Amino acid sequence: MGAVVVAASLLAGGFLTAGVDDLVIVDSGRTDYEIVVTPKEFPTTHLAAEELRRYIGRATGVKLPIVGAASAGRYQIHIASTNRLKPNGFAIQTHGRDVYLRGHDSAGRARSVDYIEPTHRGTCNAVYEFLERFVGVRWFWSDPLGEVVPNTGRIVVPASFVLKQEPRFEYRALIHGPTGSRGGDWARRNRLGSEHQMRHGHALHRLVPIDEWARRGHPEFAAMRAGTRRLKPARGNTGGHVCTGNPDVVRMIAKAATTYFASNPERRSFSISLPDGSGVCTCDLCTRYDVPGLKVPDGVHKGWPVITDRILQFYNSVAALVSAEYPDRLLGAYIYMDYLYPPIQTPALHPMVMLLVAPNKAMDIWNDEVWAFYQDLFRSWGAFHERVYSYDTCYLSRRMYGLPAPMGDRAADMIRLFDEAGLRGVYLYIGPTWESMGPDLYLLSRLLWDPKMDVERARREYYGLLYQRAARPVRAYFETAARCWREGRSFDRDAVARLANTLTQTKEWARTPLAELAVGYGPNLATLERYVIEAERLAAGDELLRRRVARLRDNYTLTAATVAGLRTVFDYELAPRKDRRMLRPLIDVIETRETLIDRVGRSYAPVLRDTLRFADDYVGSPLLFGGHHHKLARR
Repeated sequence: MGAVVVAASLLAGGFLTAGVDDLVIVDSGRTDYEIVVTPKEFPTTHLAAEELRRYIGRATGVKLPIVGAASAGRYQIHIASTNRLKPNGFAIQTHGRDVYLRGHDSAGRARSVDYIEPTHRGTCNAVYEFLERFVGVRWFWSDPLGEVVPNTGRIVVPASFVLKQEPRFEYRALIHGPTGSRGGDWARRNRLGSEHQMRHGHALHRLVPIDEWARRGHPEFAAMRAGTRRLKPARGNTGGHVCTGNPDVVRMIAKAATTYFASNPERRSFSISLPDGSGVCTCDLCTRYDVPGLKVPDGVHKGWPVITDRILQFYNSVAALVSAEYPDRLLGAYIYMDYLYPPIQTPALHPMVMLLVAPNKAMDIWNDEVWAFYQDLFRSWGAFHERVYSYDTCYLSRRMYGLPAPMGDRAADMIRLFDEAGLRGVYLYIGPTWESMGPDLYLLSRLLWDPKMDVERARREYYGLLYQRAARPVRAYFETAARCWREGRSFDRDAVARLANTLTQTKEWARTPLAELAVGYGPNLATLERYVIEAERLAAGDELLRRRVARLRDNYTLTAATVAGLRTVFDYELAPRKDRRMLRPLIDVIETRETLIDRVGRSYAPVLRDTLRFADDYVGSPLLFGGHHHKLARR
């Protein structure tokens, strides 16, 4: 509540009014305060002091001294670590004329957030809360253009102020986003991080390389499909499936875990997740745990056997062996694809197993039917096991190609569902630029700390402080973009299929998403551009605001070029008589798109450049520079 009051005051151009007993930290270029952090404190505790000094200095022009012990004749802001709070939790309290910022910190010199060797940063979180609440600082984006640091002459802290906060989720990660959003300064300042080490990636293909073991006389370690052992090695994280019912395989994986823990006594978790993709074993040892007749009900894997019980049996078997030597460690394990659904026959899961439930449906939870399934899924898993986490995709570049696709209110609904279901942590794919999902990246980071936060107030704060007088059209732009994504996904399926089927040079699974972008965004391009033009008009005369809105223009240009290019290809492919001259507009469209991708990639969006270049090449996009349709257009 206090942070919103500060923001509203700043927007109005005023300052908080000090009461008689309130603490005036800075006033008109002077201060009676110093920052106290003792030399024995952790490096991250000293970082907290540096951050407080830096941003108070930027806001007021006054740099508070940092000292190792209190000086006579001054008031103090004490920054100190404590283990009386949960990891990363903090407390802010005034006592007399002094301020105390305490937090649960731990050793570690890295400034970046790390999920493998996590550093607890309670005092940093206390400082960031102080700066947000009493100074009005915000970190909406990871680069300086996305920072809000008000120019103020006065900082006031209410007398007898007490605040304690601890994170609701012990694991808070946003990945594949803009530079700094996963582990950099932005992630730290927006309180992402982990209570303990998290290892849960696809692993079995590395722990038991089936091709190597086959050469050593053990082809039975590989998964069997259609009566034949599949000995082809994994490609990246995909393939290389093992026979999870083979007791020797179980022992080998358990041995790999215990060896890892013996060699890394400070590490707490080890992944035993299956490789990505299909290809699990169908031998009698594995299928004996399957529920006869139980099939995946829908989606691309509709009709496949549900194999959850066999996978949980495997996880339990490994955990039983590992726990005999390391009962206090954790084993990361995915729940995914044809083992996404809750078990029928398995009564319980070993307590050392931490499940990462990965439905890959967050992009579509705006759909009420999908949302109902999503709620049932996480409530069921949350009730089944004590240590459950979510792993999902809010944005996927090879489906959305950098176009704006905010989640809207369902972003908050999703995090609150995880809270209600008792999940322990959340790991989400996000968009490659700050414009990919509008305010969602900022809101998700805050919701992962406190799912009960006032989302609408935070959303108004995002638009109001970042876009100021252009807030209204910018918000309208992103709300329209959210509708575009939903309209494309719900468009007449026969019409979408007719367009998708023309993209014969594109990988089959990637054709429908491209068609959906064309039908969803195409009819709304004029509306989107109108909001951009209005935002540009309102930003005129304010260089900082103009530069922020210029990124919105880049986002629109990418959207318009993508849609125009797709429409050109569809018109050509659907024409009764193909005339390559119909493709000539594609030359300018692709060059416009490539020029934009290159420019923003060299300046503020290298992740967008890299993901789009990869996606275009990987799927055989009709917008690929030098690709099939581009070559036809240039003949």
